[in-house]
Amino acid sequence: MAELAGNPGFTAPKLEETLSRRHAVAIELIATLALTVSLVVAATAVSMGNRALTRGDLVERPAVQMPIARE
Repeated sequence: MAELAGNPGFTAPKLEETLSRRHAVAIELIATLALTVSLVVAATAVSMGNRALTRGDLVERPAVQMPIARE
């Protein structure tokens, strides 16, 4: 008769495998949340820049215009 390898029948999985899988899922969740936050921040910055350009705020400010060359 052949010997069965691993967990034959309805035995519970090894604790190490369960914990390592949980750690991997937690890392993936944190990475997904960080990516979501960075996308929201980038979209907000682009939206604010677009509004400022549309209203002409950046054109009217002398500090943003071409700098004066010093000799």
